[in-house]
Amino acid sequence: MRLINTSLALKKGHSTAHCTDVLKRNTDYYTSRGSHVFLCFIDFTEAFDKVNYWKLFIKLMDDHINSSIVSLLAFWYSHQQVCVRWRNTLSDWFLIGNGTRQASILSPYLFERYIRDLLADVCCSCYGCNVGGVVLNILAYADYLVLLSPSWLGM
Repeated sequence: MRLINTSLALKKGHSTAHCTDVLKRNTDYYTSRGSHVFLCFIDFTEAFDKVNYWKLFIKLMDDHINSSIVSLLAFWYSHQQVCVRWRNTLSDWFLIGNGTRQASILSPYLFERYIRDLLADVCCSCYGCNVGGVVLNILAYADYLVLLSPSWLGM
């Protein structure tokens, strides 16, 4: 049995359409043979706001990312200030204590790195759909995940 990494979060030329196609083909493969396939869709949209960026920076250092880049990110994230505009009124400025910027081009990469260990654990679990000797058990794109299994027990 062969394992493949199905995390497509930042691969150039890939999009949600690619993940959708892989999901559809896998589901069709199982259902056309009279088998079940169970899916669990996870939307981590709000998880961007919960990322402990100090843990993230440690993970980046563990990956041997240049310490100057990590220091820059640490400074940038630890000094984020925002205010709230409501109609014509602005609140006082305040610090943001955690999270990654959802509109930032770096956010999908940083979030994928933050959950990489989770993705690896699922990929290596050998639970999941087996198509031609390849285990397919998780599809990931930015802040969306799909878990796949041919049984409830595997799910």
